[in-house]
Amino acid sequence: MSAWITNWEYVPQSDFSTFILARTAPLSYGECNCGLSFKCTQSSGDMMSGCYPLESILQTKLYCFYDQNCIDSNGNFTSLNMSTLEKSQFNLDSTIESILNNLMIEEYKTNLSYENYFNQCQPLLCSYSYIKTHDLTQTIISLISLYGGLVIITRCLTIIFVKIYQHEKNRINPEALQQNI
Repeated sequence: MSAWITNWEYVPQSDFSTFILARTAPLSYGECNCGLSFKCTQSSGDMMSGCYPLESILQTKLYCFYDQNCIDSNGNFTSLNMSTLEKSQFNLDSTIESILNNLMIEEYKTNLSYENYFNQCQPLLCSYSYIKTHDLTQTIISLISLYGGLVIITRCLTIIFVKIYQHEKNRINPEALQQNI
């Protein structure tokens, strides 16, 4: 439930009992029910109103923030200056959500110049470090690991071949038995 009770409301109970229950019911904006969707909004003049104030602002059109009557007819808040919008890529019918989805970026400029960066920073010292990845210790450890792996594989293969040989050697040949009889 929002602090401004814009999505759910308390339903008064008519019966008196020993237990006091606070029942709530979702509000509806047009055909949309706040109990089913938090994105429900409806037009209230040009400003949107809905289940949550943030969703209402996101669905409001940009031109509303440049119109004093739309923002605040009492004059408590000041509308934005329309001249700031002349250079914008966003038109007046854009929603605040679409502008935020574009991160409010008007134009991407990529001008990479390491020379300008270096000239502007003017460092007194410039250095870099290089991490050597292969040294003697690492090479020896790799060879020992390789040797250990080969030894294990060779032992396994030897055991398999010996078992096959023994099986073939101990196999009884029926033809040889008939010749001996």
